[in-house]
Amino acid sequence: MEIDLDRGQILGGLEEIWSIWSSWADGLSGDDWVTPSRCPGWTVQDNLAHLIGTERMLQGREAPDVDYPTEHLKNPIAEGNERWVESMRPLSGPEVLAEFRAVSAERLGQLHAMSDEEILKVGWSPVGEVPYLRFMHVRIYDSWLHLEDCRAPLGHPPCAGGRPAEMSVAEVTTAAGFVIGKKAGAPDGSRVEVTLTGPVAATIRVAVDGRARVVEELDGEPTATLALSSNDWLALTGGRVDPVPLIEDGRVVLGGDLVLARQMAERLAFTI
Repeated sequence: MEIDLDRGQILGGLEEIWSIWSSWADGLSGDDWVTPSRCPGWTVQDNLAHLIGTERMLQGREAPDVDYPTEHLKNPIAEGNERWVESMRPLSGPEVLAEFRAVSAERLGQLHAMSDEEILKVGWSPVGEVPYLRFMHVRIYDSWLHLEDCRAPLGHPPCAGGRPAEMSVAEVTTAAGFVIGKKAGAPDGSRVEVTLTGPVAATIRVAVDGRARVVEELDGEPTATLALSSNDWLALTGGRVDPVPLIEDGRVVLGGDLVLARQMAERLAFTI
């Protein structure tokens, strides 16, 4: 699956998820801000600080020179993330929110001011060398997922759908071949169907023929199937939750080859 590089759609989705974040965070209490999130070692406030840091880096700003724990960090990008997060820990939640509103407004202004040539220029991104606009689609997914990382531990209702959620599902769908074939270990010759029941309804089909790839239709009945909500799909592929309770309580429904289906459900995580 390829992401449609529709400038209006992607920049609109980015503006929307940042607006949702801003409105949601406006109602948080002091205790809410320091609540541990689904991201190990990060509070609710740290998640928003991470988004700020990423956008500041994209503006060309160097990460602050601060002391921070390093034993869990895997690469220079992760180290940069942690520097930004650590630098904002002395601030209050409302102060971090004010900084987020400032940088998100700046970034949206810069993105809208870019020429088509600039915004389609190929360069580094977490998903490889791609046009800059494609990178901004990844930013929607990252922003959406980190909001859910904060909503869940506070007991707030999860995402109810909408454009950023749909684009987040699309983002993960681009990696579904890798997730199902490599991470989940679907064997050669298998056909897998994942049904997302909502709030973003979708059907993702992966055929493994030497290499796993997303297909429009399967050549025959699926070997194994999974059915789950789009929120649980994004949490599992994001490595945010333990899959076993979701399987045991029926939130993830297994079908076809149940051994393979369970193996896949337990091994969907490809990012954290």
